[in-house]
Amino acid sequence: MTRPPKSGYLPTLDGWRAIAIFGVLVDHLVSYSELRHHPQIVAFTRTGPNGVSLFFAISGFLICSRLLEEQNACGKISLRGFYIRRACRILPPAILYLVVIGILALLGSIIVVPAEWWSSVFFFRNYLPKGWIRYGWGGYTVHYWSLAVEEHFYLLWPAVLVLLGKLRARWFALALAVAVAGWRMLDFREHWFDRVIPGLLFGSRTDVRLDALLLGCLAALLLDDASVRALFVGRFRPWMWILCVAGYVLMQVLHRVRTYSIWESGLLTLVVVGTVYHPEGWIGRLLESAVLRWVGRLSYGIYLWQQFFCIPTAGSRLVFLQRFPVNLIMIFLVSWLSYQIVERPFIRLGHRLAPPSSEGREDLASDAKQGISPTSPPEVEHS
Repeated sequence: MTRPPKSGYLPTLDGWRAIAIFGVLVDHLVSYSELRHHPQIVAFTRTGPNGVSLFFAISGFLICSRLLEEQNACGKISLRGFYIRRACRILPPAILYLVVIGILALLGSIIVVPAEWWSSVFFFRNYLPKGWIRYGWGGYTVHYWSLAVEEHFYLLWPAVLVLLGKLRARWFALALAVAVAGWRMLDFREHWFDRVIPGLLFGSRTDVRLDALLLGCLAALLLDDASVRALFVGRFRPWMWILCVAGYVLMQVLHRVRTYSIWESGLLTLVVVGTVYHPEGWIGRLLESAVLRWVGRLSYGIYLWQQFFCIPTAGSRLVFLQRFPVNLIMIFLVSWLSYQIVERPFIRLGHRLAPPSSEGREDLASDAKQGISPTSPPEVEHS
């Protein structure tokens, strides 16, 4: 029987995070190994962009859903509380990674240019021109482009929702998503932005990727309406979900050059939301399996640390840690340590400083107030 999701923790999303991070890992493990010399293998392992697009769809839907839950429960949204919890969730692991690679760079073990390091600290890595990296290639921080996109979204969307309200926010999300898609198509052909700031990676810019998050917000806003939600839950069938997946896969096959179309983002959003509201099928049970949920909880740390362990550094004493399968083991080990030692304590701190109002997370907020350290991982969102 179909059951709509309760507010609070959504285990299905942890499963999707696991799939997203697997996509990134497969791409990077192949791209930075000897397998990159085999075109047939590379052609089937370019899954990193898909993984990041999936993360964006999850984040847009989840963050907007959380904000709407707070508004429904309290009558208003606390921007202060939102930013305190986001800062405690995002910043400590991200800064820790940058501190570690910064120290290794000072010791001469790896090359990290100051411009790329500082642009990562302040989340504008996706707008750092290649020319600013005079030596090396910025490989240890290049993945911070997606964190920058997310942070820019965090700065924009909560304020928009507070200022416009639910109904007008729907139209704003739709209009801005379409505008971003149109701009992306035109700039891809005409290279207007490149004339102003040359040397940027096209697919990493916030102004060409924001629609992936906005469509998740639009889905959350629409499904906040009880009548729309009932219609979606009643009409969305498993064959529709399969059709969405098939459509997305077909687009990946047909698009030899990635342009990140709005149709791809829309299909990904439908795929994710469809399983959230229909978790009783086989795909829902798979996504909510213990293994995928565990990997999903670690996905943020995995995303941060995989970049270091996937890129062999010639002439360094660290090379043995950056070769398969040792690097894969190290990625999961360090990510688990990061989750236990850094992420969980700071998540609790954020909930203690700004207790969330949505149901399903009150126990964690209560634990934070009382200083309780549960033996099992807290079931909270990761974005």
